[in-house]
Amino acid sequence: MTRRRFPARASFFGPALENRRVASHIELLIFDGSRVPAALPSGAKIVPLSDQLRLVPVTEDLWGPLAAGGPDADPVYPGWVLKARVCRLAGEMSSDRRVLYLCGETFGGPGTQEAAGWDHGKLVYGPSGTCDLASDLEPGYRVVPRSDSAINTGLRMMGVQASPGLDEYATAGLARHRFTEDWLTD
Repeated sequence: MTRRRFPARASFFGPALENRRVASHIELLIFDGSRVPAALPSGAKIVPLSDQLRLVPVTEDLWGPLAAGGPDADPVYPGWVLKARVCRLAGEMSSDRRVLYLCGETFGGPGTQEAAGWDHGKLVYGPSGTCDLASDLEPGYRVVPRSDSAINTGLRMMGVQASPGLDEYATAGLARHRFTEDWLTD
């Protein structure tokens, strides 16, 4: 069975989430340091993950009037969720820190993940796309074990070290919520 990939930032949020067969969908920017990055749009929700890491849910509200149209609205690769405008924002946010973009979608077990990381304004990781099943491959994706998923590898770039019995995703506290919009109430 081919899994349905949702269009980026279209049907995930609020009441527009129509297909609840998706077990989880998160799209986040994670940054290190306690200071708010100057490039972050005003009003963005910042959620502490640890003493060192914070996250920002990537939602339509984050983009406001910039969300529609233009070449920045295009995905970095066909079939990907990651957009050029997210890459631009993450690069600007990383001028004095590390920033990780991540997107993960699961279907009650198997899933897909995308991640890209910046350090002091330079892309140092990705964009990387991984999946658990060959049937979910998109151009540029690789099938890998969960321990080497795009998100876990990106979190290692951010300095997260997996706790015994956990992966980096769980260690960082990302398992707290299954959907992007749930982070807005954290």
